[in-house]
Amino acid sequence: MAPCRAMGNLWLIGMMGSGKSTVGRHIAAITDRGFVDVDALVEERAGKSIASIFEEHGEAAFREMEGAEIRRLSAESAPGVSGRVIATGGGAVLDRAGVEAMRRSGVVAWLDAPAGVLAGRIGGEDRPLLEGSDIASRLAKIRAGRHSLSRQAAHYRIDADRPVDEVVSEVIGCARVPVGDASEVLIGPGLPHRLLPASSGREQAVVICQPGSRPVAGSVLELLGSGERATLIEVPDRDEAKSIETLAMLYGRLAELNLGRHDTIVGVGGGAVTDLAGFVAATWLRGIESILVPTTLLGAIDASIGGKTGINVMGKNLVGSFWHPSRVAINLDVLSRLPEPLLLEGSAEAVKAGFIADPRLVDVFMEHGPAFPMAEVVSRAVAVKADVVSEDFRETGRRAILNFGHTLGHGVEVVCGLSHGHAVAVGMVAAAAVSADRLGFDEARVRVPLERLGLPTRVDDASPDAILRLVQRDKKRTASGLRMVLLREIGDPVVEYVDEAALRLGLAAVGVSG
Repeated sequence: MAPCRAMGNLWLIGMMGSGKSTVGRHIAAITDRGFVDVDALVEERAGKSIASIFEEHGEAAFREMEGAEIRRLSAESAPGVSGRVIATGGGAVLDRAGVEAMRRSGVVAWLDAPAGVLAGRIGGEDRPLLEGSDIASRLAKIRAGRHSLSRQAAHYRIDADRPVDEVVSEVIGCARVPVGDASEVLIGPGLPHRLLPASSGREQAVVICQPGSRPVAGSVLELLGSGERATLIEVPDRDEAKSIETLAMLYGRLAELNLGRHDTIVGVGGGAVTDLAGFVAATWLRGIESILVPTTLLGAIDASIGGKTGINVMGKNLVGSFWHPSRVAINLDVLSRLPEPLLLEGSAEAVKAGFIADPRLVDVFMEHGPAFPMAEVVSRAVAVKADVVSEDFRETGRRAILNFGHTLGHGVEVVCGLSHGHAVAVGMVAAAAVSADRLGFDEARVRVPLERLGLPTRVDDASPDAILRLVQRDKKRTASGLRMVLLREIGDPVVEYVDEAALRLGLAAVGVSG
């Protein structure tokens, strides 16, 4: 598993004996990322052991050295760099500036285990803070004193009282992907401890969910219960949620709740509800904070990221706004339990990310097919979209490449009654055929991975004229004509204007002619 270029550092915090260095080395080897042990780095720079630093200079001096290394490592992180796996010392959470630096430069995973387990692992090791005979009691006292600080520092808590391979398997899915300067995606084995970013003015949060997302919405409400006042509002499933009637109902409820400008909308569900929740947040009081918790693979890697919000009025997403969520929280456990049809639909957008920007992602799907590794696919697909969106927030340039397969796919979706993912798969094959005609691209390099996943690559009994009428009304059309994303090579897209002949050629390649 090669690293995703838009991901930051993976920081491991926890008590001595929690396994940070062991787990970190395993993850670094699996993901081809560099590994750093902060304690070893301090010893190397000081030219002496940690025990000697404590003895000669005291704990405060060591903490300053430790914090300085953490801040330096954080500052070295840069956009477009995959980051390293970094094991910190047990007291790293004592330095507030260091903690904030870690959180900004990557994801923080807290390896937590009972004091008795930690004592058994440490055994007779020489540790400056464990002088005396009752190591377990001293560890319990230190752990208790740092527990709340660890919760505040970590994005995710990982149970470290398990075999190393199980801990590695869980931690390896943790990631933080920035989307520009004001938005981020957190990926992990559950919901982050602090779902909402810190805010001094927030008084309440409104959670919008669909019927099928009630269990996840319940978990969100539990997280919010200890802080802000939280209210749950349920909306219809799928595109029924994105109607003027649903929107009016939500505005009425928000008025009743007196939801203020410093409050928060939390959208929990598939792409339809994250689109809706984002639009409500963008338009209520001219814009308030939104947090999105996608519960489908399609929503996680596509709809929830990038700030596109909208409702359906006389067409798909014809009324909308760009409004970026402060945070998107992707729960890998929820995605892993999805039924096969929902996984299949989401995989179309995931492999699309590979076609336009990450050839390794295409290789993953070719190797594993529908049994693909969820953590790697999600992190890679999210990294692609975040990278593109960060460069072009309002789709005035490079962001257009995200529409690969959508030009004809949207028309196929409506006319043929296909799901969005299935229609985009067909649309990508059509675009690949046009790419072959214009650019000499091998169309099979798109079609074969889609077939390997079990996605449709043809449709039957559809009217090309009906599809083309919808395409001509597409909101991506400009005064100069209709644009289509084509491929020169996997990972090398180009946006070109196309005429009706090119569109009909693409449709014929997927079985639509006449």
